Amino acid sequence: MKVVYGLMINSGDADEMLWDHGVWETEEAANEYIEKEMSSINGVWVGELKVNDSISNVAEYIEEEMVECPLCGIEYNPEDVNTDDYDEAVCINCEPGYKENMNIA
Repeated sequence: MKVVYGLMINSGDADEMLWDHGVWETEEAANEYIEKEMSSINGVWVGELKVNDSISNVAEYIEEEMVECPLCGIEYNPEDVNTDDYDEAVCINCEPGYKENMNIA
């Protein structure tokens, strides 16, 4: 079992972990984060969290190449652009209008 530390608040009924701020391997690192990033916020403290498996590495952010929709000019993640059904890449926002114009032609 591994121990990590996270930020805690009291929501009124119980203490809750602020998951969106992350976890730290040492209590000192979590306290340092509170001092630097949350110094103006009251009621936040460091709490201990026990996890069943070890945290072997930090999550890696895989930067995907963005795809620009030629219709609106906005860049999107590849998952939000349809490149299979049309001759050009069409984003999810432009796709309904693009389909409608295809049926007219």
